Amino acid sequence: MSEAMMPISPDALHHRTRLFDLTKPVTISAEKFNEVWPYVDAVYTKLQSERLQAYGTLRVQKYECRLRKSKKSSTTREDTEGKAIKRRHSSIRTQDLCHVRIKVTRPVDK
Repeated sequence: MSEAMMPISPDALHHRTRLFDLTKPVTISAEKFNEVWPYVDAVYTKLQSERLQAYGTLRVQKYECRLRKSKKSSTTREDTEGKAIKRRHSSIRTQDLCHVRIKVTRPVDK
């Protein structure tokens, strides 16, 4: 079964490129952000639950690039009996692949 593809406007592609290649803060309208975010959100992961600011009138959400490495990788340790303690075998990602963090501030819907 084939699904219909969602058309992407050239303007959305331009803003998507801006959000992937962040070198300085970017401000875009809420309407434009809502149009572009579905094309970008798979690359970013939410850092924390949203917070309210300015007496509950603004909602703040923070995201970071999935390739960003925030924590140091763990290493395999040996138990006193010589057994490995690390439970999962995973590859260690290279650091410094992506440094981007996004802070999204929106008005609270009432």
